[in-house]
Amino acid sequence: MNYFQRFVSAAFILSITSVANSAVITTQLEDVTNGGGFFGEVTFSDSGTDTVNISADISDPINADLTQGDILAIWFDFADFSALSGSPTITNENPSGIVVDSFFGEDSVSSSLGGNLNLEGTGETNWDFAVITGSAGPDFYQTLSFDLTIDGLDANQFSNQRVGMRVQSIPENYFEEGSSKLIGIGRPPVEVPEPGTLGLLGLGIIGLLTARRKAQKKL
Repeated sequence: MNYFQRFVSAAFILSITSVANSAVITTQLEDVTNGGGFFGEVTFSDSGTDTVNISADISDPINADLTQGDILAIWFDFADFSALSGSPTITNENPSGIVVDSFFGEDSVSSSLGGNLNLEGTGETNWDFAVITGSAGPDFYQTLSFDLTIDGLDANQFSNQRVGMRVQSIPENYFEEGSSKLIGIGRPPVEVPEPGTLGLLGLGIIGLLTARRKAQKKL
């Protein structure tokens, strides 16, 4: 195999690897304790070795006309807990200091983190991880994000896994605050390669076909 063939073959492998490693998992959540109608979104994306950025959002337009809201706590499951080791580390919090406490253990995290930070009424228990991210004011966070680092972690650990969220919500024209307990399942999007990736993929296929023809001629 000549130099060009080696190059395009390597490009072919690189293009497939780059698509496979660009996991972004998006979870759509809905309130299951008040008859639905209140929503949330949590996104998981790779942010370095063993690190996943987790972003949560309940703002408009996810919830139209939402004037105030506070994401109080979020619960997670991992696809393969045995692939993880060590203790979790949380960094790059936005807003700064939003994570008050975290809990970690396979099927051992309670659906109640104390006080009103619970998922009672959802029927969902025995979680792998949870974070407390709010305190019911005076600051109300409709969007937040942080990086979670655990040895062996990547975004695919959240694919097809449960996510729970406790929210204090105050929609427009409501005189009393509401409490929402949301549940969702993380879904990976359909991978769409970028144009550059498609070009590398094409070069790789050409290289492999050329090498195959030359090998057949030698037989």
